[in-house]
Amino acid sequence: MVRATFSIRLDGACLPASAAQWVADLDAARATARTIVQGLMRQHSGDTRLLDAALVVTDETGAMLLEMSFLEALYLPVEPVTDPYRRRPVPREFGAVRTSRMLLSAAMAPIRRFAAMAAMR
Repeated sequence: MVRATFSIRLDGACLPASAAQWVADLDAARATARTIVQGLMRQHSGDTRLLDAALVVTDETGAMLLEMSFLEALYLPVEPVTDPYRRRPVPREFGAVRTSRMLLSAAMAPIRRFAAMAAMR
């Protein structure tokens, strides 16, 4: 068990408020950091300035265990579908056949909106 301290780094400076918690290992610290970031984003109504922040996790000696950007903590990786029958194809009578390019374009739409919003800052 390690007593991990979670601090927020924003614009190159660590904020004075931090939280400490006992964690079993690095994976548990990473999961806790992800939960803290998600809670902060909910609490602050998704303030986009927080996407530039990072959560720094240190042990009781001050050695850095990990640094997780808020954007990384909010990202949820998608596992590939291994069951070929999980999704049924759309019958042609209900519309055009969806190509993999069309599906990829639809999946990338939120990322494009985020990039456009970040570019406007």
